[in-house]
Amino acid sequence: MKIIFLSLATAATLALPAGVVRAQTAQALLPNTATADSRQLLAKNYELKGDIARAREQYASAMNWYLLAVRSNPDSALYVKLGIAEMKLGDMEHARRDFAQAVKRNPANVDALNNLGAVYCLQKKYRPSIRYLKQALALDETKAATHLNLAEAWMGQKQIDRAMTEYARALELDADILNSTDREGVFAQIQTPEQRAMVDFMIAKAYIKRGNVEGALDYLRRAREQHFKDLATVWNDPAFARLWKDPRLAEIVKPKV
Repeated sequence: MKIIFLSLATAATLALPAGVVRAQTAQALLPNTATADSRQLLAKNYELKGDIARAREQYASAMNWYLLAVRSNPDSALYVKLGIAEMKLGDMEHARRDFAQAVKRNPANVDALNNLGAVYCLQKKYRPSIRYLKQALALDETKAATHLNLAEAWMGQKQIDRAMTEYARALELDADILNSTDREGVFAQIQTPEQRAMVDFMIAKAYIKRGNVEGALDYLRRAREQHFKDLATVWNDPAFARLWKDPRLAEIVKPKV
């Protein structure tokens, strides 16, 4: 088996800051005479090194390896990995472009659609965000991360009822979604304390509907800490009826007299 390795010059280039390789272009590091098979092997080698760097949270190095990988093999899944590394470096524009490339090369790549929608959401471009997230859900409705991102996009457009529906579905699919890390699925970030308080309240409601009393009480406490202005509605909302006789609820929010 042919052993593939990088020259010292290549290794030195990859040690440079994140934007340097992009400026020099990865093409200069790849022989134009490489055969299709050797390019595939190079891509796999670069991808593996990128995966190792990303696992170590060395995102600049990971981005450079993935740049080399997509130059050798412009595969949709590789563009997703490249985009995630770029997001970790705060480079949203390049991340968006690379997620778009991933979608272009494979319109059925659910992770690429989700991540592209999430980036648009983070950039407060809610219409394209919603469009791509809906496309992702049309292909796989069971992705909790995509429902969460769609909730964030609806929230950005002040579509509260639609946002609540998507938050509830995300929590139904994965009760710990807000605490999880999906390496291939990007989550949009909740933007304001007011929004965070509302989400905490909705999570409490989703938990109590599933019979998780402890989880519901925990998130009601969080909503109180975030000064959720409508917290007292728990005493009027039938969804919380099973908590009305629990003394811990009165400790969180006093019932209206």
